[in-house]
Amino acid sequence: MYSAGRQGQTDHLDLHNAGLEVQGRGRIFVDDRFQTKVDHIYAVGDVIGFPALAATSMEQGRLAAYHAFGEPTDGITELQPIGIYSIPEVSYVGATEVELTKSSIPYEVGVARYRELARGQIAGDSYGMLKLLVSTEDLKLLGVHIFGTSATEMVHIGQAVMGCGGSVEYLVDAVFNYPTFSEAYKNAALDVMNKMRALNQFRR
Repeated sequence: MYSAGRQGQTDHLDLHNAGLEVQGRGRIFVDDRFQTKVDHIYAVGDVIGFPALAATSMEQGRLAAYHAFGEPTDGITELQPIGIYSIPEVSYVGATEVELTKSSIPYEVGVARYRELARGQIAGDSYGMLKLLVSTEDLKLLGVHIFGTSATEMVHIGQAVMGCGGSVEYLVDAVFNYPTFSEAYKNAALDVMNKMRALNQFRR
C-alpha cells in the first residue's frame, strides 16, 4: 500500500486576492477557531492539513460555523478516530505504544484475535485483531488499535469509553451481544487484566 496523504486544492482559488497565503502543500493557516488571518474567512478540511478526514472535516466545519456567528462552543475533541478503509480495515483512537513509551507512561497491552471469536469464525476472518493499551497506574484506557473486519465501526466503542474516562474494568464487566466482533473488547480487557494480575503476583 502506498499513501501520500491528501492535499487541499487551493491552487486555483486566487487566495492572494483575498489577502491569504498558503503554506507547504497548499495549506491555509488557521487558529484554533479555524479562522484565517482575514477575520471573516474560515477554513476547514483538507485545505488546513492533518488529519484531512471526512469525519474531522465535518466537525471542523460545524465548529467554524459556530465561531463565525459568535455562538459559544467547545473546541474539537482530541479523541479523533483514524480509519483506513483498506481490506481488511485498520482503525485506531488514542495513544500509540510509541507515544506512551516516549512519554514514559507505564502501560500494559491486551489483545483479542478474531479467530478466537465466534463471529470471526463465522465471517472467515482469522487475521483480525484488537489491541488495548491500558494504564498500569489507574487502569484507564489509553488507546485502541484494530485490524480486521468492521474495524472502523468497532473503534467507536473504545472512543466512547475513553471519552468518558472509563477504565478497562468497564469492558471486563460489560455484556456484549453474541456473536459479534465487539466481544473482542471483553477478551482483550480480560487479557490485559490477567497480565497485570500475573505481574503483580510475580513482584510479590
